[in-house]
Amino acid sequence: FRKVVHIEQGGLVKPERDDTEFQHPCFLRGQEQLLENIKRKVTSVSTLKSEDIKIRQDSVTKLLTDVQLMKGKQECMDSKLLAMKHSFSS
Repeated sequence: FRKVVHIEQGGLVKPERDDTEFQHPCFLRGQEQLLENIKRKVTSVSTLKSEDIKIRQDSVTKLLTDVQLMKGKQECMDSKLLAMKHSFSS
């Protein structure tokens, strides 16, 4: 479907009426069998540029590295805290 913009509406000015018109070559009165040919446009993975995919992979790799680093620091802090608790309780 395509939205139809009438010239008298100007496209940028909000019309007084709030009706919207769409058109499609398979949308015809009395031709219900053609309705199955009307499909929503879907973005496919093949439209993504390989550069974009590479950037996304790099971002995910960096994020995973950062999470692993934070886990290591958290484990270190946990062990230090546990050692402090033991030293104060003795």
